Amino acid sequence: MTGVPLAEGVDPTLVSPGVGAFWAMLALAVVIILIARSFTVHMRRIQARAAEQAEGDRQAEETPGESKEPPDGAPSSPDEPPREGGTP
Repeated sequence: MTGVPLAEGVDPTLVSPGVGAFWAMLALAVVIILIARSFTVHMRRIQARAAEQAEGDRQAEETPGESKEPPDGAPSSPDEPPREGGTP
């Protein structure tokens, strides 16, 4: 294996990355743990909101007597102009 020549008198089996590399790896590990925790919190929020929305949709479908028709004079679609004088 050829590489960067070491200083004279240095044993290649005794050389280590050093304290700087230890701190760099420790910092990376802490950052990864914090990102993973943040990701978990956000995923739980998303799942809770989706469950609430699904529950609300289910309850809306089960509630009898509620009409999904727009109120008098309101357009039934975004492209339709408002009706004059209420329901035709």
